[in-house]
Amino acid sequence: MGLDDFSPDIESSEGVGKSSEAVNEVSEKTKESSKKSAAGVKRTKQDEQKAKKYDFLLAGFLVKIIVDKKYDFILNELFKVMEDGYTSNFTLGILSLINTEISNKIRENNTKPLINFNYSRKEIIDFDSNNIDLEIKNRINYWIEDIIDSVIIDYSNIQTIKIIELLEKDESIIFSYISNILGFFLKGLNINISKKQALSIADFIVNEVLKSIKKLKIEEV
Repeated sequence: MGLDDFSPDIESSEGVGKSSEAVNEVSEKTKESSKKSAAGVKRTKQDEQKAKKYDFLLAGFLVKIIVDKKYDFILNELFKVMEDGYTSNFTLGILSLINTEISNKIRENNTKPLINFNYSRKEIIDFDSNNIDLEIKNRINYWIEDIIDSVIIDYSNIQTIKIIELLEKDESIIFSYISNILGFFLKGLNINISKKQALSIADFIVNEVLKSIKKLKIEEV
């Protein structure tokens, strides 16, 4: 067999060209992947910063309530909620009903009018959702608004995913927490609310929170 019998391997020749194209394609994909990775790191850092905003606020509030005896009733439940993994923004939103400072901080962050609540009554009455003073009704509505705003405005993807997971897994801890906060608030106004009524309102609030956060565009981080 001599050179006259040699014929170029067409497939091999094409392979050289294709190999060069493949290298370029891989290179472009690598660049694109690197860009996406860098963007992902940036998003994650931004997301963590959003989450930390409420972490600092909660830490500051904890220092105050631990030394204030009037908040003793919620400490055990508050710590259970935190240990269970509930996020600081959601936890603070719920606490805002019994602490105007927290409520106004949330509203300030969300450019909402600040709370001015000075209601008082001497006689003790039972809670009736169909016959409640407008001022109290408005305060509770603002509270629900604050809870929802704390988890949907300038939200953290990490925190939002965590809230959904926890609420869909087991709502009993957060139900008890919300109902006790509501009961404490009303008791300070000489209004008694039954456990059943308080849990019913807690159920309503949790459902409203879930509906609101499920409308959010949650990104992978």
